[in-house]
Amino acid sequence: MKATMAGLTLGLALIGTAAHAEPIHIESAALVFDNQPSYADDRVSVLASSADVLQLSLTEMINRNSSGGAGWSVYDDQGSFAQTSNRYDSGYQLTVREGYRITSIEWNLTFDGQLQQAVSPFDPPGQARNDTLNGMQLTSGGATLLADSAALRDLNGSQQVQVTFNDIGFANQYGLQLQSEIWMGAQGIPPNGILPGIPSFASLNLTGATLTIRTEVSPVPEPATYAMLLGGLALVGGLARRRR
Repeated sequence: MKATMAGLTLGLALIGTAAHAEPIHIESAALVFDNQPSYADDRVSVLASSADVLQLSLTEMINRNSSGGAGWSVYDDQGSFAQTSNRYDSGYQLTVREGYRITSIEWNLTFDGQLQQAVSPFDPPGQARNDTLNGMQLTSGGATLLADSAALRDLNGSQQVQVTFNDIGFANQYGLQLQSEIWMGAQGIPPNGILPGIPSFASLNLTGATLTIRTEVSPVPEPATYAMLLGGLALVGGLARRRR
């Protein structure tokens, strides 16, 4: 009876939520970080900023996927399958300053889950399930460069997941899309006329979400490299003239 979790759809046209905050604009020594216009409701806080790293806490994502701090959970003691879910999408624009490049992007998430399955010596056990699916996509010039996701299922406790991109390249502008989705369901054992219903309970909440963008100074060719390049161009030009 478990309803399947909606599939992860990563694209450039993800659905945003109603705007309620100022647009994000953060500048570090190596890059400029803005939220895309369709995600004007997003909020982040800066944890670290230098020429080597920009680290952000995704405060709005945490707030949405923990029900504003109240906690996402479901409960049933009537034998009916209860379920709830939530999804939060965010999109950012990364502009790399001249002389720098992005070396890696890390998205770390921490989830807390609780599962309590109804049991009885007289009836089949109840159900208690939870799922989370988290995807990250990097684009440049309208093309997808990298995409990956991380999932957890039936979490009873606390656990971290991470999505990491390495070997980013040398573009000066990127689009970054993040999607975090949670789902939980519970079915208890119904009353049987003698005994009351026995509850099943499930919860899943995002308690931490950190985005870390690592940068470095772009490699500058040595003078000898320039000399070799110019010598090669001169050689090619000389061969072309001889052929004519």
